[in-house]
Amino acid sequence: MSALPLRVKVALWSALMAGGAMGLALFGIRYFLQYELMEILDQRMDRVASEIFWNLDQRPGGPAEARTFIADDLMPPSAASHLIEIIGANKQTLYRSPNLKDTGLHDGQPELHEFTFRERPYRVGTYYHKSLTLHLGASLANDDATLTRVSHAIIISLPAILLFSLAGGLLVAVRALRPVKKITDAARRITTEDLHQRLPVPAANDEIHELTEVLNKTFEQLEKGYTQAVRFSSDASHQLKTPITVMRSCIESLMRQPGLSPEHCRELDELLQQTRRLSSLAEGLLLLARADAGRLVVKAVETDLRQLIEGCLEDAEVLAAQRKLRIEHDLPEKIPAIADEARVEQVLLNLLENAVKYNRDGGLINVSAGTDEDGVFIIVASTGTPIPGEKMPIIFNRFTRGESDEQRVGHGLGLSIARELARAQGGDLRLLRSDEEITEFEIRLRSPGKPATKA
Repeated sequence: MSALPLRVKVALWSALMAGGAMGLALFGIRYFLQYELMEILDQRMDRVASEIFWNLDQRPGGPAEARTFIADDLMPPSAASHLIEIIGANKQTLYRSPNLKDTGLHDGQPELHEFTFRERPYRVGTYYHKSLTLHLGASLANDDATLTRVSHAIIISLPAILLFSLAGGLLVAVRALRPVKKITDAARRITTEDLHQRLPVPAANDEIHELTEVLNKTFEQLEKGYTQAVRFSSDASHQLKTPITVMRSCIESLMRQPGLSPEHCRELDELLQQTRRLSSLAEGLLLLARADAGRLVVKAVETDLRQLIEGCLEDAEVLAAQRKLRIEHDLPEKIPAIADEARVEQVLLNLLENAVKYNRDGGLINVSAGTDEDGVFIIVASTGTPIPGEKMPIIFNRFTRGESDEQRVGHGLGLSIARELARAQGGDLRLLRSDEEITEFEIRLRSPGKPATKA
């Protein structure tokens, strides 16, 4: 039930609560109806008993206590449908209904009890008058039939009540949650490129109104913080480029000086490598800052990627030769796509460098490409150490690396940059699988005539 929409949950709970309440009410009505029918029957039996005793006192042969035998004609008409047994002072039976014969009505039971005679239920009451004891039985058949009809009506009406409650609850939930639907649609439109938008505030001064105002204030704070962070990242990356370039030029100039010892050459070479890493980091941060601000410029045009992919594979073979890696490819003759060739090359080279870096000696790299109904795909598959399971969901996060190995050069921005570049062209980059056998990344791009993929 947790996976159901809120409006369905509200409707179901409304139906259950309303159905439960109505069920209790109906069964309560049945109980009180049964109680009321018994009260009416007991009152009717009281009147019949009074008429019987009055006849015994007033008719010839009375008074009642003096009688040793009671004839049928002493019974009033109202007693015709009842079972009657009259016991005298000496416990002798003075009268018994003809249909009772030798069957007694009392047998030590309480003054009011249920009695079954010829498979029909009776309610038996015991009454006393002078020295006489009267056991009077009234049929429960009509009352039971009434209660049965009421029970059937309850059983039949409950499903209808539940359906009506469900429909009513769904209608109420839809109407009540309509502002939430508008808020959800508006919130879905708020992206990092459009943080200035705000949620529509409902006119009703209720909890949803209050929640919307709180969320709008939160979005406002997020926009300020995000804008400041993007500006800082962009400014810092831009400002770092100049001193890093100066440092790199100075180190390269020093390395060209004659008379340097081998030790000094090694130290300067290490400084140059670190300077290059700083330069790469600054350029990566600047690119991500532009992507965050929606100012990442791409020139996606219709192009054939076959030659571009082959060029990237040639570059990768130089790196792969050092570790004796085997590079295979499966490419169609033409790969038409809407893409920025320079950006696609940057994404593909990043994946190929990672495939070499995290591969095992003598391993395999396979690149395949093609088109399907969703557009153009380029898959880079490689053997080697798989990405840990806990890192798969965050592998594209910034400063996240597949392995915590400080010996491998990198700062965890490559995949983040590659995905931003793919998305800027209307495509995407995703991890398909990573296990002991193989790790696969897929670049998605648009085919000519295809719309951009939603990130």
